[in-house]
Amino acid sequence: MPEQHVTAAEIPITVIVPHYNGAPYVLETLDSIRAQSYPAAEIIVVDDHSSDDSLAQIRDWNESHGSPLRILSTESNSGGPSRPTNLAIAAANSPWIAVLDQDDLFHVDRLQRAAAAIRLSPQAECIVSLGSLLHAPNDPATIGQGRFLRDHHWRQQPLADDVYPLPSRRAVASCVRHGMFAAGYPGLAFRRDAWQAIGGVRESFVVASDFHFLLSLAARSDLVVIDQPLYQRRVHGQNLSHRSTLGFAEVLQAIAEQLQPQPELLADSDLREALAWRIIESGWNVAAFGQLRLGARLIRQTAQIAGWTPKRTVQLAATPLMPIYRRLFLSRSNPAADVIARVEQYAEQLLELMRGSNRRR
Repeated sequence: MPEQHVTAAEIPITVIVPHYNGAPYVLETLDSIRAQSYPAAEIIVVDDHSSDDSLAQIRDWNESHGSPLRILSTESNSGGPSRPTNLAIAAANSPWIAVLDQDDLFHVDRLQRAAAAIRLSPQAECIVSLGSLLHAPNDPATIGQGRFLRDHHWRQQPLADDVYPLPSRRAVASCVRHGMFAAGYPGLAFRRDAWQAIGGVRESFVVASDFHFLLSLAARSDLVVIDQPLYQRRVHGQNLSHRSTLGFAEVLQAIAEQLQPQPELLADSDLREALAWRIIESGWNVAAFGQLRLGARLIRQTAQIAGWTPKRTVQLAATPLMPIYRRLFLSRSNPAADVIARVEQYAEQLLELMRGSNRRR
């Protein structure tokens, strides 16, 4: 079933670009927005108090191209993209929002595919697409989406070619099991009203605000997934996702905050297993940074509460080893003690939720 072509006037989409010291890449990023087959209704760049000449470059680019671009600026640096993202969404005039990081690129049909999916599912609040690395544009598994792609449960009853509904409960389980399976904000197109309803992007999260945002949207309503890579990520030493243990802490916190008000969700066996896997992965992460006793305890307690056999525990506990060591290779500094404490705090909260679920069964 092919998608229908949609004109830009039917479904206006604002593209926002949170920006800080983006001189090496940001003009190429803006070029990829301008080259869209489905024009953005507006482009909003929020400069987070840059100290290089990138803001001047953006202004020159805007004058030379005559694009519908607005530039906003913060009074001081925010320490991460969450606050600039919120400022841009608040200023947007369109009902739909897409985000592009300052160093990434949109596929030429990124907005067209999103608009077509919105037309197919007019009640949807969030359209999810995949991404790829800049040097491997046709391989979404290269940015951590391999597990999600191998999970075939969501590829049922397509709305159109490569477009699938993802029911809310299964979407929550997918978030817990696979993490930020859209691989960042550029994999999302979402309603501005939904952003407002969940209280915006969590500004206290430095690394995993995108995961918290997707999990919150998934808990609200069904998602729609486009099974194609529609943006390209550039990997370099300044990527926030390289702060792996802080990311684990924030992911566990987001999951705990979502499940504590509704522990009955853990009656779902898929979600329970996904949660157990997530805690074990966090245990491996802290163990890899020298917290062997804590890591071993989290793995052991999780396996006991989940009721796994020793063989199954070994199989599942060993699964995260390769991505963990890959992250370690990219992470040169040990996490601070307070970050380790956050991992322990929220892992323990989630383990207690699993114990409570066992008692209710």
